[in-house]
Amino acid sequence: MASIKEAYDSTIGESFTGLKLILWAIPLFICRGLFLDNNFGLLTVVGSVFGLLLIGFLTESAHNTIAKKSELIPGINLLSMAWTGIKTILAMAMSVGIAYILNLIITGFVKIEDPTFHMTIDIFVWFFVVALPVSTYLIYIRRLNVFEAFNLKKIFVAYGEAFLAFAYLVVQMFIIALIVVGFITYMFWLFVGLDNAIINFIWCIAVMYNLTVMANYLAQLSEEIFTFREKEEIKKTTY
Repeated sequence: MASIKEAYDSTIGESFTGLKLILWAIPLFICRGLFLDNNFGLLTVVGSVFGLLLIGFLTESAHNTIAKKSELIPGINLLSMAWTGIKTILAMAMSVGIAYILNLIITGFVKIEDPTFHMTIDIFVWFFVVALPVSTYLIYIRRLNVFEAFNLKKIFVAYGEAFLAFAYLVVQMFIIALIVVGFITYMFWLFVGLDNAIINFIWCIAVMYNLTVMANYLAQLSEEIFTFREKEEIKKTTY
């Protein structure tokens, strides 16, 4: 089974991981500053470029894990990441749109007065519909083939495990972030205060690190779902 611990260990164990994450945290820190300064015009430009590169970065990280490459976290090849980001958006756009529409339709039928129960149903529905783009992503990161991401048979194969595993992943990541980041934040608040650039930059590094771990975890999950089936298909075509 895909392991969040293994995902963390793999990410930490690679050389220059810290330096790469620090470099990627810089544009995130800049975007955060632009948002707080209400500079939405420049934020749109910088955020769009950074978002495209970030999508490519995470997708290449996941693909490198599946391909068993020695360098799980890719280097700073911006053109390659931009192209991978564009392809990822093309592969994911339809499934994300369908998931959004399904969420609106299903939640529109939910008429529950109790706010706690209503929120619980909303969260369940959200996990249920998000499993569609997650399934698509699990297929796409294997070969970075846009057309393969529209394979309905593979999407249905991955859907059930994507629903359960992604929900489990979100809970695990929340708990780990609460413990680790919460402790660091508490220490800064206690001795230095939170109104300084250092703790804000540490938060940005933590976001990048958790996103990279999530990509690694999804790669593990993709391997579990599809590796055996693909080997069986190869055997059938061979014989």
